[in-house]
Amino acid sequence: MANSRWPEWGEAIVNMMVEAKPGENLLIVTETGIDRQIGESCLVAGINAKVNTQLLAMPQMVTSDADPDFSSTAGAIVGANVIIMLGSAANESIARALLESRSKGGRVTQCEPLGAEDWILEGVLDVDYPRMTEVARKICLLWNETDVCRVTSQLGTDVSFRLKGRPALLADGRAVSPGDADFFPGATPSIAPVESTINGTVVIDGTLDAPLGPVSAPVTLQLKEGLITSIEGGDDADALRERLHSTGDPKALAVCHWNVGISPRAQMGNKMAEDEMVMGAITFGFGRQDPIFKGSVGNAKMHSDVVLTSGRVTLDGAVMCDNNTLNPDLGLGGL
Repeated sequence: MANSRWPEWGEAIVNMMVEAKPGENLLIVTETGIDRQIGESCLVAGINAKVNTQLLAMPQMVTSDADPDFSSTAGAIVGANVIIMLGSAANESIARALLESRSKGGRVTQCEPLGAEDWILEGVLDVDYPRMTEVARKICLLWNETDVCRVTSQLGTDVSFRLKGRPALLADGRAVSPGDADFFPGATPSIAPVESTINGTVVIDGTLDAPLGPVSAPVTLQLKEGLITSIEGGDDADALRERLHSTGDPKALAVCHWNVGISPRAQMGNKMAEDEMVMGAITFGFGRQDPIFKGSVGNAKMHSDVVLTSGRVTLDGAVMCDNNTLNPDLGLGGL
């Protein structure tokens, strides 16, 4: 897909999203099937910034490709200071390499361009990114001071949990400090609620993680002390239940993070990576928990996200967002 804006996009990714510096080792990992212009735009931008830049292409992966050993790619990742992942990275050897790189001070940001080219382009270039980052930062400050958060929806979601004591993550898509990992375009401020305090009902009307996709009818989860105790609904509920139980790992049923999307350009129904970013969309993650969240779930054999299209979020009784609108009285306007 020819698009004259890819060079501008590549410059934004290298200079804004990862802030690559002269002398750093920048690795861009793309997949077959992804428009070559996308990876090459980052390659050229890195070279222009006098960064030691390499572009590596690997076979297109899906969630069933978790087992093949891509050791050559993994080695390149471990040796890089900065990694831009263009693709799903649905592979265990790649995931381990990314964690190892970060443990040594590397930083990584990721997007999934295939079928979402307009979104990743517009979500970076056609938003006020500094303002979006500032709003995300204000949300994090609010969460840091919140004892009890409650999430409700017209479909029946009613779940509460404690936030205080857990780090709130900016999650604006940028990876600019040692050990950073994020997904772009952003933003979706994220946090791991105190697991033992998570109780209530979550009704999913948006998206289930790949390979399941958008739901055809609401799926209802009952949560007790941070664990799924029941999954009810139609065929989508059956598929989610089967997937979470397939590993035999009880941690696959544990809430590992919660986040709220704040991108004004994201639209629901295109792809999970975009659905999570929709203004006011609510995501619950289950299973494998990144150490950066400082939660109690830890490693697991699976990570799976679910997205609610909308909801009402209150922080110690004060409304943070409702019906996909952030509360300007809390300083969250301007997007």
